[in-house]
Amino acid sequence: MKKDIEQIRSFNRFYTAHLGLLNEHILDGPYSLAEARILFEIGIRQPVTAQELATLLTLDKGYLSKIIKMFVNDGVIARTPSKEDSRVYHINLTAQGSNLLKDLQGKSDHQIEGFLTKLSPDEADMLVNSMKTVQNLLSADYSNLLLSGQVVYREGLKPGDVGYLIYLHGILYARESGYSQEFEGYMVKTFYEFLEHYDTGRDKIWLATYNGQIIGCIAILAKPDNEAQLRWFLVHPVFRGTGVGKHLLHAALTYCRGQQFKNVYLLTTDVQQKAIAMYKKAGFQPTASIQMEQWGKTLHEERYDLDLTTQH
Repeated sequence: MKKDIEQIRSFNRFYTAHLGLLNEHILDGPYSLAEARILFEIGIRQPVTAQELATLLTLDKGYLSKIIKMFVNDGVIARTPSKEDSRVYHINLTAQGSNLLKDLQGKSDHQIEGFLTKLSPDEADMLVNSMKTVQNLLSADYSNLLLSGQVVYREGLKPGDVGYLIYLHGILYARESGYSQEFEGYMVKTFYEFLEHYDTGRDKIWLATYNGQIIGCIAILAKPDNEAQLRWFLVHPVFRGTGVGKHLLHAALTYCRGQQFKNVYLLTTDVQQKAIAMYKKAGFQPTASIQMEQWGKTLHEERYDLDLTTQH
């Protein structure tokens, strides 16, 4: 925790210095950072009330009142009484204020463009995606549901996907289930065998990504006798409980029904109780269980089947 705190403080010092946020006037304009921020929010949200600005920016009402009075005297905003309540005033930018804000936004865009042009496209993506994640995680209304709203789903594999999926399985199963590195070797083997016989017409894999990074997956592999195997169902811990796993499982089973497979089965272990609960809810039934020593643990490998011939 101490190292994390030190890193955050270090970032704060770097960020404020790098963007010139400690300067008396921001972007060579007439106002400080706090004053310019208020002007930006008025421009975005107008008409807006002082109470709404105070709540949004968590500002002292007395301090905010002084800034609003200064803006009125400078001719950049106008206050008009509300028709519903004469004690409440709506704040709007004047034509002068709109021109000033446009100038500040142009300077801000130019400043940001200067940062980005020093980076490669991949580096720029990394920077922007990291900023988006910071904003999401520190948002006042943050929950992992906020993150899940930005999850993108896609079907099929791109170069590098399999390597990342092996990594994700290896690190999460070691951390959460205590599996040894032998499990990672097992994952390498299963994906190698999959790629050797990958039939894009019958075999399907769906991925969930956040900021371009894989955070969930599921696959359906066609088997003889009109059966299918469900494999590699995984959701990153941050995104569990948000509907990502439900979305992936629904996509996989909808595909199976569309292909008219008569049965879908999966192999798992008794350690994966949360996933098993999802399987049972979807209609899978346990059909076999074998105790074995593997991946550094004593496990029960379990088979679950879903008979699609009885479902409509």
